[in-house]
Amino acid sequence: MTTLRSLLLHIAPASPDDLGDDLYERFKNEPDTLIVPVVGEDSRPVGLLERHSFFLHMAAQFGRAVLAGRPIRLMMEPNPPIVEADADTGVFMARMLAERPSDLLQGFIVTENGRYLGVGTALGLLQHANAETQRRLAELDESSRQLSFANAEARQAQAFMTTVIESMPAMVFVKRADDHSYVLFNKAGEDLLQTSRRTVIGRRETDFFTPEAAAEYEARDRTALETADPVVVDESRVRRRDGSEVLLRIRKIGVHDSAGRPQFIVGVGEDITARRRAEAQIEQLAHYDPLTGLPNRALFQTEFKRALAAAAGTGDALAVLCVDLDHFKTVNDTLGHNLGDALLEQAAKRLKRCVREGDLAARLGGDEFAVLQRGFPDQAACARLAHRIVEAMAEPFEVSGHQVVIGASVGIAIYGDHGVEAEDLLKNADLALYRVKRNGRGGCHFFEKGMDELLQIRRRTELDLRRAVQAGEFELHYQPLLNLQTGAVSGCEALVRWNHPERGLVSPGDFIPIAEETGLIVPIGEWVIRRACEEAALWPDSVRVAVNISAVQVRSAGFIQTVVSALANAGLDARRLEVEITESVLLLDNAANIGELHQLRALGVRISMDDFGTGYSSLSYLRSFPFDKIKIDQAFVRDLPRDKEALAIIRAVTGLSASLGIVTTAEGVETEAQMQQLRENGCSEVQGFLISRPACAADIQRFLTGHEAVQRSAGPPPVVLKTTRISRPAARPRARRTGSI
Repeated sequence: MTTLRSLLLHIAPASPDDLGDDLYERFKNEPDTLIVPVVGEDSRPVGLLERHSFFLHMAAQFGRAVLAGRPIRLMMEPNPPIVEADADTGVFMARMLAERPSDLLQGFIVTENGRYLGVGTALGLLQHANAETQRRLAELDESSRQLSFANAEARQAQAFMTTVIESMPAMVFVKRADDHSYVLFNKAGEDLLQTSRRTVIGRRETDFFTPEAAAEYEARDRTALETADPVVVDESRVRRRDGSEVLLRIRKIGVHDSAGRPQFIVGVGEDITARRRAEAQIEQLAHYDPLTGLPNRALFQTEFKRALAAAAGTGDALAVLCVDLDHFKTVNDTLGHNLGDALLEQAAKRLKRCVREGDLAARLGGDEFAVLQRGFPDQAACARLAHRIVEAMAEPFEVSGHQVVIGASVGIAIYGDHGVEAEDLLKNADLALYRVKRNGRGGCHFFEKGMDELLQIRRRTELDLRRAVQAGEFELHYQPLLNLQTGAVSGCEALVRWNHPERGLVSPGDFIPIAEETGLIVPIGEWVIRRACEEAALWPDSVRVAVNISAVQVRSAGFIQTVVSALANAGLDARRLEVEITESVLLLDNAANIGELHQLRALGVRISMDDFGTGYSSLSYLRSFPFDKIKIDQAFVRDLPRDKEALAIIRAVTGLSASLGIVTTAEGVETEAQMQQLRENGCSEVQGFLISRPACAADIQRFLTGHEAVQRSAGPPPVVLKTTRISRPAARPRARRTGSI
């Protein structure tokens, strides 16, 4: 009895948690490995990966780009044939042919006491069956008594071989060693080459292919007969009857008789057309942006370094231009990512039309693009290219029925003048781009020495800000809100200030954006909420405290618990806390952020929309969330009473708010005339320098106490008296409030 132990191959197993990319590289580096077993705990097999099926998996849906980072358990055959090593080979073959013939073609796993030992293949079984046939035929010469039995065994083996060969998904062929004529050609070969075996059997390569191709194929046959090793052709391009071409990976081996005389050439041809196509797609994904078709950052870096090396040798001019689309994020957030993607596609086409042949335009990510300009005559040529890009991007875009106007900013760094290394040139071009943005966008600028000073200031600010969080260098100032109907102070808005030990009070506009980018806004915002609740608990019960909340805070873990804890520790009624948000809180992850706001409202906290009217989607958010208050941005208040358009907008907002039962607060009120007109047009509250400049907690406490006394003695005044303003120790420029959290 022959057991499967004698046929097994010792193939190193894989783990179900191995990644697709690992197996891709293994199959690529082990061209003779047809199957890989997948083994779990205690060395027990859990699946099988077959080479051909695996490569087809990697090809589907962008293949390697999608599956490379995922575990192979998603691609393996979870129920492969498994057999103990001491099982009888013939019994196993008979059972598998009867029950799972197609699974047998993939291969099977051999175990010992249930633990992985090795693998077996259909080719191994074929070799065993052939050996058995040869052995049986030899026994015929030795004993006529076993003739009938041996013939039956031979027929069974022959039938098995025929079944296996006909069921194999790869092309199998056999040719005579003497004249190279075909004696066997399976069904997979018929399908692959679009021909019938009747037209193949008995004929040679010269009957089907050009003389050059036929000579090449028969030369490989002779090589296979002359060596004991298989002849492998990794890629053979074969033309089919319909004129199309198929790529084959062919293995040929010579078969000799017992005396060593050549008898046949056995070949197996595997269709690798889909695999090569998938590899080409993976190559495309690895080096090109799938949305715009432009080279991606990886390919740009490679080409940049190659261009630098060439420029160093030839002295040719080379420049890098960093291009950012102006206002793209606003368009993307307000009109949606689909329209944003369509806009990027159109922008990429315009960019490609701007550059010359030989230059390279790439998308580095998001709305960031870059151009390598080569062989230009002078710096003016760089400027002309940059201006072409700016002008092209300034033209309106038609995107899905929307006319979109964005623009572009361009920073330029020239090899030699502004650096010699790719990293330095890109950094300097980016610094030049940063200068354009600070100057109002929509232009271009060359790198200049000293440009990185602003960047260094920003970096120092970030480091100081991290230290300030630990050192507690922040303080709160408050600005009162006046009820226009009663004349009472209805609340105070908390405004954070950074008291830097060396720079003094740092403008919120200089540190709040950095805090949001770095995530430091979360601990700073938590401190603001807690301190504001503590100080508001000392005010009259009728006075609320308003705290500005950023989108970063709302999306942070534990935000709701922070508010609950702050209210509880301060003993402040939740109805006296007002949270002010801008539409940026709702732009990203809309449903989740609205859910957070509903939780706050359920606690009793009031929700206010800040800077109403300055964004793109304010009205739609009034439908998605029941705000308690909307704050009219000071841009609409500044030119009252002269600006009729601003007045019309304020009337529309107050009318809409009244119909929805929402309080309206006008920001930036600085004159009696402004306040009077806001009252006449239905505004509920006002806030601004006319009432009070922002002041520290102690001054606000005195202001509230004094104002409350005036209210009790005089009744509700028609307007707020100038004597109720709070003076500040040092005057500051009257500018738009930018530093609230």
